[in-house]
Amino acid sequence: MQIDDDRRGVLPAGFASGLMRSIHQTFLEMGRHQKRAIFMAIDGIAIVMCMVAAMAFRFGELDFPDRSNLTWLLVALPIVGIVAYQILGLYSVLIRAMESRMIAIVAGGAVTLMLFVAAASHMDSGFDIPRAVPPIFAILVFFSVGLTRVIARAYYQHVNTGLSIRENVLIYGAGSAGTQLAAAIQSGHQQRVVGFLDDDPLLKGTMIRGCRVYAPDRVAKLQQRFNVTRVLFAMANATPTQRRGIVARLAPYKLELQTIPPLSDILRGKADVQQLKEIRIDDLLGRSAVSPISRLFDEAIQDKNILVTGAGGSIGSELCRQILKARPRKLILLEISELSLYNIEKRLNKHLPDDSEIEIVYALGDVRDRRRVRTLLLRHGVDIVYHAAAYKHVPIVEANPSQGIMNNIFGTFTIAQEAVSSGVERFILISTDKAVRPSNIMGASKRIAEQVVQNIQATTDGTVFAIVRFGNVLGSSGSVINLFTEQIHNGGPVTVTHEEVTRYFMTPQEAAQLVVQAGSLAEGGEVFVLDMGEPVRIKDLARLMIQLSGKSVRDDDNPDGDIPIEIIGLRPGEKLYEELLITDRVVGTVHPKILRAEEKSDAEGPAIADLLRRLERDIESEDPNRLRLTIQGAVEGYTSDVEEITYRGGQTAEVLSLEEQRAFRQKGH
Repeated sequence: MQIDDDRRGVLPAGFASGLMRSIHQTFLEMGRHQKRAIFMAIDGIAIVMCMVAAMAFRFGELDFPDRSNLTWLLVALPIVGIVAYQILGLYSVLIRAMESRMIAIVAGGAVTLMLFVAAASHMDSGFDIPRAVPPIFAILVFFSVGLTRVIARAYYQHVNTGLSIRENVLIYGAGSAGTQLAAAIQSGHQQRVVGFLDDDPLLKGTMIRGCRVYAPDRVAKLQQRFNVTRVLFAMANATPTQRRGIVARLAPYKLELQTIPPLSDILRGKADVQQLKEIRIDDLLGRSAVSPISRLFDEAIQDKNILVTGAGGSIGSELCRQILKARPRKLILLEISELSLYNIEKRLNKHLPDDSEIEIVYALGDVRDRRRVRTLLLRHGVDIVYHAAAYKHVPIVEANPSQGIMNNIFGTFTIAQEAVSSGVERFILISTDKAVRPSNIMGASKRIAEQVVQNIQATTDGTVFAIVRFGNVLGSSGSVINLFTEQIHNGGPVTVTHEEVTRYFMTPQEAAQLVVQAGSLAEGGEVFVLDMGEPVRIKDLARLMIQLSGKSVRDDDNPDGDIPIEIIGLRPGEKLYEELLITDRVVGTVHPKILRAEEKSDAEGPAIADLLRRLERDIESEDPNRLRLTIQGAVEGYTSDVEEITYRGGQTAEVLSLEEQRAFRQKGH
């Protein structure tokens, strides 16, 4: 049988023949009882030989006195030894595991045999065993029985390696997690660790579990030498920034990348170090996890009746999942989309325990429907409202401004008013970084929604209102992540709107947990800002996602790459970068990832009421330009692409788009 000698982990030359391979395979496939019988026979023979050797060592020759009188003892010793080792559990220890307790077992059996020989010399006057013989015999038994296990283990590993084609892997991270991962892999049959990679220069060249530690710049040589196809990240406490750097460094080699679970899950026993998973973009863009403060969760959720609006959306659905974990009395999900409500119902019911006493209400409805909202709040005695319902896709809202304003502003106004009337304890508005100095209708509408909530808070002492503002959520509907994934799957190009556009990112789980905890901290009218970490350049994100897919970026430096990145220009209303704070005044809270912005509403109650009336009239007129101008006068930072001009003759001012103005002027007006 011909074996490819170039493949790592195949049979060594001494095992190349089909006959030997068959013999080794037969031995490895023996049952445990058969293997146990073989070891018992070997141990019995070894014990007899050790007794003869002990006597020969004592007398300096094999022809020692009274040799013939030892016959009965040489027959009894293997029986006593095998029984002793059986009782001690030697034959139950797995050879391939070589547990540390095996040393104690072998030593215990040797001592038992030594005592038996010493006792035999006193019971039988037919021969005299010198006092030095029993300890010599025990030492020889200890080493011979132990040596057979060491040889058997080496044989098992050697032959098992030869009989299976293992995948050679490198472990990135030579710390305790990397050591544990290497131990787990070495006890298996699928992979073989050929080395560690670590950035610490002090570890370079050291040996860990028989594997050398290399500097990361040796990857190319190691890949060629060992035919490495996969790198395993064993850096549970590495920051996303560090992970992004490593991925970028390994990208040219097109290696498959896997990582161990988060360190927090390993420490809590929720995951094991060897539960590897593919590296996802979430691992590279999220931040170092901060465990929720249980007190804040309990105060906000336990034994409460909670309403989540927009419950079928990315944030709303994750809020529902996190809320259920804290065991509320009742959870009401309000959603305008039947399909979204159906999908979240399937997901929640799948994970809800059979013995759960939590009542879940799936309610179809629109937050602008005052009667529907009032009925839900009163019928279910709602204590807390998490208002996540909003139109949030910038280009779509930009093209449909009246609908965005009706949903985001008037929907918030309606449910906030009804929350006060119904005696709701807390009302938490989910806002966005796009509300800060917005350049689009969506962001401007969310900023006015913030002002509405703050002004309602100023007129009531009952309901506690709060605003939680944060950036993009990974994997949400309409997320650039989903767009890039689809484009990469289709072979590209990956489209980026601008070279320098940046965004904040957060995982849905972290965002939902922080929203709940921020709501618990509210005292009335606060704007809480979630610490989003460092912003990410979208072009770098596109490059990372291409690299994670096992492909390369096609550009001037790499014209033979797989997928190009194409710059297509900013979309209507899109900003180069997002902000989280209107002012620089911000203070910390008891949670390190939740900040409180010291912001006041830009408009008093009468001004907000007047703004809402004007917006209603603009919507009724179905004139989007008038609507944009009204927003421009109400929201700091927002500038529309229309301006007021006066017709010749002092006629009433009309609002025209820029294109209409150019056409108007070209006609000679």
